[in-house]
Amino acid sequence: MEKIEEITKEVCKELIEPIERDIEDKGLYIPETLSKLGELGFFSVSFPREFGGVGLTFEEAVKSSIILSSYTSTLSMIIGAHQLASFSIFLFGSDMLKEKYLLELNKGKLIGAFSLTEPHAGSDPSAIKTTAVLDSDYYILNGTKAFVTNAGLANLYVIFAKTNPESGARGITAFVVEGNTPGLAVGHKEEKMALPYLPNATVTLKDVKVPKENVIGRANLGFIVAMKTLELGRILTAAGSVGLMERALRESIKYAKERTQGGQPIANYQMIQSYLAEMKTLLETSREIVLTASRKKDLNASDLGLYSSIAKYYATKSAVDVTRLATQIFGGYGYVRGYTVERLYREAKMYEIVEGTNEIQKLIIANQILKG
Repeated sequence: MEKIEEITKEVCKELIEPIERDIEDKGLYIPETLSKLGELGFFSVSFPREFGGVGLTFEEAVKSSIILSSYTSTLSMIIGAHQLASFSIFLFGSDMLKEKYLLELNKGKLIGAFSLTEPHAGSDPSAIKTTAVLDSDYYILNGTKAFVTNAGLANLYVIFAKTNPESGARGITAFVVEGNTPGLAVGHKEEKMALPYLPNATVTLKDVKVPKENVIGRANLGFIVAMKTLELGRILTAAGSVGLMERALRESIKYAKERTQGGQPIANYQMIQSYLAEMKTLLETSREIVLTASRKKDLNASDLGLYSSIAKYYATKSAVDVTRLATQIFGGYGYVRGYTVERLYREAKMYEIVEGTNEIQKLIIANQILKG
């Protein structure tokens, strides 16, 4: 059997490489390409076959994600955000929720979104103000979510709301909300410094009726649902950063061999060699940290949370450094639109912010190691 990396590379070269610019710069072919990737199993590499998955390990899913990210950050991040919804249901959902939604999510027939962040509650989920009030067989949701990746594209949202506002983090509940539910509306779409066709928008909830059987896990378990799901999301974000570094290094090596200065390729100059060596070192160190974290998931290790934060912090920070060095190698062209490394440099910054900022990751790491 072919390795997942070989399969992913073949698919990316055939399906994505010819239209990469159209996807990243013009927003073309996104729904149909996602549909094809879903049919091929890229939405569900590590999910069991009984739920429409490929049935491989999480480590193999991460290896696939690294390669996909080196060809397209937009599609990779759409799939990553989608998987947060899928993982929430898979890890904590009832059999009914799994049967009703997971198969279609894993085949890409449904697109998911994970809605935790709010305008005044980012790094501190306990501060969310969206409420869910039980009324007979339904919860009534009201509030506003911010920076929701896949908002508008998604037709299923995992939404976190306060069911017991006095209890802080212990009063949060997670819900599956279908995108066409009356009262759910996609609002302002953010215009970002990169990834313009990665949907990020506010989602407003006005008297949204959700059946109580759509609670993920049980009432007031939402904080745990969010944190355990984000442990996996952080590893996937780190994997995306590794893919970004792979692409930046690939572009830099090619350019350094082709660009001449003083009658010879700039690859012959020690300063350029120094940059390339630093880039490769950061790339491979990040890769090993990310794969270590993914193996922790496969082993159900108790320190998964620690390693997911280490991977997210180190790999995303390294991606900013690597793409910065790539722009230096390209010189003036590294600052010009149309050159891939210019886009990669802008994209790298987003990885440092999503799934919990790197500052938050350092606090998590410190808290874990001080516990002993």
